[in-house]
Amino acid sequence: MASIDNQPAHTDEHELGEHFTQHDGEPEGAQAAEANKPKTSPHILDLDLPQADFDLTSTFESILSEPQSRDEPAEVQLVQKRASNVFKLTQENEKLQAELRAMTARLEAAERRQQELAQRAAAARSQERSPPPS
Repeated sequence: MASIDNQPAHTDEHELGEHFTQHDGEPEGAQAAEANKPKTSPHILDLDLPQADFDLTSTFESILSEPQSRDEPAEVQLVQKRASNVFKLTQENEKLQAELRAMTARLEAAERRQQELAQRAAAARSQERSPPPS
Protein backbone atom coordinates (compact mmCIF):
# COMPACT_ATOMS: atom_id res chain seq x y z
CA MET A 1 0.00 0.00 0.00
CA ALA A 2 1.25 3.45 -0.80
CA SER A 3 1.98 5.73 2.01
CA ILE A 4 0.19 8.94 2.49
CA ASP A 5 3.43 10.84 2.08
CA ASN A 6 3.92 9.68 -1.51
CA GLN A 7 0.53 10.95 -2.71
CA PRO A 8 0.20 14.54 -3.88
CA ALA A 9 -1.48 16.84 -1.42
CA HIS A 10 -4.96 18.03 -2.40
CA THR A 11 -6.55 21.06 -0.91
CA ASP A 12 -10.24 21.47 -0.39
CA GLU A 13 -10.29 24.34 -2.91
CA HIS A 14 -8.66 22.18 -5.56
CA GLU A 15 -11.18 19.37 -5.15
CA LEU A 16 -14.17 21.73 -5.09
CA GLY A 17 -12.91 23.74 -8.02
CA GLU A 18 -12.40 20.65 -10.08
CA HIS A 19 -16.00 19.52 -9.83
CA PHE A 20 -17.93 22.72 -9.19
CA THR A 21 -16.42 25.36 -11.40
CA GLN A 22 -19.20 27.85 -12.05
CA HIS A 23 -20.06 28.68 -15.66
CA ASP A 24 -23.34 30.53 -16.34
CA GLY A 25 -24.67 29.50 -12.93
CA GLU A 26 -24.33 25.75 -13.54
CA PRO A 27 -21.66 23.37 -12.34
CA GLU A 28 -19.18 22.28 -14.97
CA GLY A 29 -20.12 18.65 -14.45
CA ALA A 30 -23.79 19.41 -15.25
CA GLN A 31 -22.85 20.99 -18.58
CA ALA A 32 -20.77 18.02 -19.53
CA ALA A 33 -23.57 15.64 -18.58
CA GLU A 34 -26.08 17.56 -20.71
CA ALA A 35 -23.66 17.69 -23.64
CA ASN A 36 -23.29 13.91 -23.54
CA LYS A 37 -27.07 13.33 -23.26
CA PRO A 38 -28.67 12.33 -26.57
CA LYS A 39 -31.20 14.79 -28.00
CA THR A 40 -34.68 13.21 -27.83
CA SER A 41 -38.11 14.58 -28.54
CA PRO A 42 -40.45 15.12 -25.58
CA HIS A 43 -42.53 12.12 -24.60
CA ILE A 44 -45.95 12.23 -26.30
CA LEU A 45 -48.85 10.53 -24.60
CA ASP A 46 -50.74 8.04 -26.72
CA LEU A 47 -54.39 8.77 -25.92
CA ASP A 48 -57.46 7.64 -27.80
CA LEU A 49 -59.36 10.92 -27.97
CA PRO A 50 -62.32 11.46 -30.29
CA GLN A 51 -61.52 13.59 -33.28
CA ALA A 52 -63.62 16.74 -33.59
CA ASP A 53 -64.57 18.43 -36.83
CA PHE A 54 -63.59 21.99 -36.01
CA ASP A 55 -63.64 24.64 -38.68
CA LEU A 56 -60.51 26.61 -37.92
CA THR A 57 -60.72 28.69 -41.08
CA SER A 58 -62.90 31.36 -39.45
CA THR A 59 -61.99 34.99 -39.96
CA PHE A 60 -62.30 37.78 -37.44
CA GLU A 61 -65.18 39.29 -39.41
CA SER A 62 -67.10 36.00 -39.45
CA ILE A 63 -66.73 35.70 -35.69
CA LEU A 64 -68.10 39.20 -35.12
CA SER A 65 -70.90 38.89 -37.67
CA GLU A 66 -74.39 37.80 -36.67
CA PRO A 67 -74.71 34.06 -36.06
CA GLN A 68 -76.28 31.94 -38.74
CA SER A 69 -79.55 30.21 -37.97
CA ARG A 70 -78.00 26.73 -37.96
CA ASP A 71 -75.40 27.84 -35.41
CA GLU A 72 -77.86 29.44 -32.98
CA PRO A 73 -78.56 27.61 -29.76
CA ALA A 74 -82.03 26.15 -29.25
CA GLU A 75 -82.77 28.63 -26.47
CA VAL A 76 -82.26 31.61 -28.80
CA GLN A 77 -84.52 30.01 -31.40
CA LEU A 78 -87.15 29.37 -28.73
CA VAL A 79 -87.03 32.99 -27.58
CA GLN A 80 -87.33 34.19 -31.17
CA LYS A 81 -90.31 31.89 -31.75
CA ARG A 82 -92.01 33.23 -28.62
CA ALA A 83 -91.31 36.80 -29.70
CA SER A 84 -92.85 36.01 -33.09
CA ASN A 85 -95.92 34.50 -31.40
CA VAL A 86 -96.26 37.54 -29.13
CA PHE A 87 -96.01 39.83 -32.15
CA LYS A 88 -98.73 37.90 -34.01
CA LEU A 89 -100.98 37.91 -30.93
CA THR A 90 -100.42 41.66 -30.52
CA GLN A 91 -101.44 42.25 -34.12
CA GLU A 92 -104.53 40.06 -33.70
CA ASN A 93 -105.40 41.88 -30.46
CA GLU A 94 -105.17 45.27 -32.19
CA LYS A 95 -107.39 43.98 -35.01
CA LEU A 96 -109.99 42.68 -32.54
CA GLN A 97 -109.91 45.94 -30.59
CA ALA A 98 -110.52 47.87 -33.81
CA GLU A 99 -113.47 45.59 -34.62
CA LEU A 100 -114.82 46.09 -31.08
CA ARG A 101 -114.58 49.88 -31.41
CA ALA A 102 -116.41 49.73 -34.75
CA MET A 103 -119.16 47.50 -33.28
CA THR A 104 -119.48 49.79 -30.26
CA ALA A 105 -119.82 52.81 -32.53
CA ARG A 106 -122.54 51.06 -34.60
CA LEU A 107 -124.39 50.01 -31.43
CA GLU A 108 -124.29 53.56 -30.03
CA ALA A 109 -125.53 54.93 -33.35
CA ALA A 110 -128.38 52.39 -33.38
CA GLU A 111 -129.33 53.32 -29.80
CA ARG A 112 -129.37 57.04 -30.72
CA ARG A 113 -131.61 56.36 -33.71
CA GLN A 114 -133.92 54.27 -31.54
CA GLN A 115 -134.15 57.11 -29.02
CA GLU A 116 -134.83 59.64 -31.78
CA LEU A 117 -137.57 57.39 -33.21
CA ALA A 118 -139.07 56.94 -29.76
CA GLN A 119 -139.06 60.72 -29.24
CA ARG A 120 -140.69 61.31 -32.63
CA ALA A 121 -143.33 58.69 -31.91
CA ALA A 122 -144.05 60.28 -28.52
CA ALA A 123 -144.27 63.72 -30.14
CA ALA A 124 -146.63 62.39 -32.82
CA ARG A 125 -148.89 60.82 -30.18
CA SER A 126 -148.98 63.98 -28.18
CA GLN A 127 -150.01 65.94 -31.28
CA GLU A 128 -152.76 63.42 -32.04
CA ARG A 129 -154.20 63.69 -28.55
CA SER A 130 -154.35 67.39 -28.49
CA PRO A 131 -157.03 68.70 -30.81
CA PRO A 132 -155.93 71.24 -33.29
CA PRO A 133 -157.23 74.70 -32.57
CA SER A 134 -160.07 75.53 -34.85
